[in-house]
Amino acid sequence: MKTRFLAALAVSFSMLVACGDDNSSSANGDDEKELSSSSSEKSGDSENKSSSSNAKSSDSKDNSSSSKKEEKGEYKREFATAIASGETMFVGTMSLDHTDDIGADYIEVGTRAGVVYYDNSLFIADLDVGTIARYSLDANNKIGSKTAELSLAGAWANHIYFVNEEKAYLGGMLDSLLIINPKTMKRTGAIDLSKYKNDDALVVSPGTGVIVDGRLYVGLLQNVSDYATGNTAQVAIIDIKKDSVIAVAEDDRVAAVGSLDDSQNQSFIVADGYIYCYSNASWGYAPGQVDGFLRIKVGETEFDKDYQWLVTKDVAIDGVTKKDNFKYLSPTTAANGTKVYSFLNVMVDLQQVWTDMDSYHNNTCKPVEIDLAKKTMKALPIDYSSSWASYGKYIDDDGTVIFAVSTEKDGNAYFRYDPKSEKAEKIADIKQIPMWLVPLK
Repeated sequence: MKTRFLAALAVSFSMLVACGDDNSSSANGDDEKELSSSSSEKSGDSENKSSSSNAKSSDSKDNSSSSKKEEKGEYKREFATAIASGETMFVGTMSLDHTDDIGADYIEVGTRAGVVYYDNSLFIADLDVGTIARYSLDANNKIGSKTAELSLAGAWANHIYFVNEEKAYLGGMLDSLLIINPKTMKRTGAIDLSKYKNDDALVVSPGTGVIVDGRLYVGLLQNVSDYATGNTAQVAIIDIKKDSVIAVAEDDRVAAVGSLDDSQNQSFIVADGYIYCYSNASWGYAPGQVDGFLRIKVGETEFDKDYQWLVTKDVAIDGVTKKDNFKYLSPTTAANGTKVYSFLNVMVDLQQVWTDMDSYHNNTCKPVEIDLAKKTMKALPIDYSSSWASYGKYIDDDGTVIFAVSTEKDGNAYFRYDPKSEKAEKIADIKQIPMWLVPLK
């Protein structure tokens, strides 16, 4: 949940160096040939029996072929994911029906990475080295070759906001929004944000963002250190046709909204005609900062003065957390109505604090259901997960919610929660620590 930054440097746009395309060979193999099958009919069998027998033979052939293909990894993958092994991360695609294969043919990316799906491709940001690469996917969504790469030496940047197949914005620990062509990963321009940088900030840092009705709403984090962001919520509102700043909404009721380790841009949630913006108050590294939600009505340029929800101050859950004990949320799912799902990190309630990298494996994150409009939050019947595994959650088409967890009780696993029955069940185990769950659609 909390990002492990390198010793980040404030990198100006003029210092960035772009790399050309980088092609590598695909590891995709030929399809396995279907197994043949035959059956003979006894003389005197009726036409119906013969037809039935032929159908069974055909079914047997199809099933054998399908089984053989699945053994060769030729099944459809539904999600992109990141997994952690020790302090190293790997990114690839997966199926919940084949979790034993997770990790095969994955891309190694160091200690932290972002992953985004768009236009039948994965965009993988290796934040240790400052690169963002585009990888092709085959017909089964298995990861293929690297088709293009952008290098941002020394910069932490993994927020991509896609306008179309040939235009996107890129944000991160920068003093600008880069404009890129996502097909070629070449820079085509930039929107200078340096004039909005606070006097005490190292870098303005456009982080979490979302495009709605021709406008990009992006949080300005105003990093004053690797971990600490600004004390005030700021959202730059960009005209995506003119590539210009319309306004910067500002509000001092919470600290900086958004995050730099939120590659899915889930700290900004579009629901009920509003953009809900979340502040994690620097994960507790900046004492005195206020965490919680504010919102901006779609089309407007100021925060809604009648709405605030301060998570630490207002939220108490029996047996989980008390009011005024500092806590914060991981990035949420997209909204189902006004409900979203997340993990609530309650280290203080469990009498724990960040001390070193091992703290990321402490089980302090409780799965929760949140109603943004009603300002309610409830704990779900899934055990506490580690913060490493607090990013993976997804609302399925049937309304159930999938959580990727790393728990003391159930190990590394995937759970499915049904909001109607309010029950959860483990649906798969995984050897590694699971992280992102990015739908490939």
